[in-house]
Amino acid sequence: MAKVGLGLDIGTSSIKLLELEGGNPFRINRFGIVPLPEGALAGGVIKNSAAVTEAIQEAYRSQHLKNKRVQVAIAGQAVVVRNIKLPLIEDDAEVANAIYWEAERYIPFPVNEVSLDHIVISRDQQQQEMEVMLVCAHNDIINSHLEVLHRAGLQPVAIDIQPFALMRALGLEKALNNQNIAVMDIGAGTSDLSIFKNGISKFTRILPLGGIRYTENIMKVMGNSFGEAEQLKLELGDATADLTMLAPDSPEYKVNYSIQNTLRELVLELRRSLDYYYLQQRGEEIGKLIVCGGGVKMKNLTTYLQQELDLKVGSSLDAWNIVCSDPIKTEFEIAKPLMLVALGLALREVTD
Repeated sequence: MAKVGLGLDIGTSSIKLLELEGGNPFRINRFGIVPLPEGALAGGVIKNSAAVTEAIQEAYRSQHLKNKRVQVAIAGQAVVVRNIKLPLIEDDAEVANAIYWEAERYIPFPVNEVSLDHIVISRDQQQQEMEVMLVCAHNDIINSHLEVLHRAGLQPVAIDIQPFALMRALGLEKALNNQNIAVMDIGAGTSDLSIFKNGISKFTRILPLGGIRYTENIMKVMGNSFGEAEQLKLELGDATADLTMLAPDSPEYKVNYSIQNTLRELVLELRRSLDYYYLQQRGEEIGKLIVCGGGVKMKNLTTYLQQELDLKVGSSLDAWNIVCSDPIKTEFEIAKPLMLVALGLALREVTD
């Protein structure tokens, strides 16, 4: 009997749920998206557990799901991934002990308030040092997710880190071509930037610009409600709109003037992050930027970023042999940029 994986992505504005059946090809049998009320999450911590629990149960009901085993991901400012150098230690048990005592040098929290994990990336006998990936998450984030899963009657198989789930969904775990690939997940509250090389996370940074910022800036220019501004963003927004060809008092001009101002902020943050990575990695170039998440729905976003950053930009990378059940195939293609984290989580259960 084929394995079945269930990925649950609890985001700032919605939950995403995806069921993946193992095999060759993999098959997406069901997926669902249920919106969350404003403020349900803050900084990665679930603040409104009742609303999130209800959204998960609604997704289960609508997709007629019975499988209670789920993989979930956490994200936010209180989730930290650092690649650090330490003196060479050969014994893995001693590495874990050293990480515990070294951690507070690299994380912004007391070590007794977080959960830690690590993996040794490499050991250099000649330099007598080793590179270790340190991962930590504040216990408030973990506990808030476990509480909701318990209330929803679900069994968490693993709690993953969002950038790692994206890396798996995009096939970057197996991309051993010595190329740096940047991934930007444009969510509602933030845009999360990660850089991967040879299947390893080399850099992560949270950019304080998500889809909500674009909508709020449109509200300021247009003087309308959040819902109306969101609709205008989707209907009229074009990242490459030529403002000189639009009447200054038209809705098209006002919406795109606001969007392009916000995009310039995003590009500035991106350049700073990429420049910092270049400096740390002694000028290593980025081969490609992949953008995903709800923000990808903005018209011509990838074209705009490619022009501004002088970098190859794409919106996905089809690295897996995955098919969709016929009734949901068209719907999933539209939703795919939003579903990558859930897909990466489900892949944990059905791949080695």
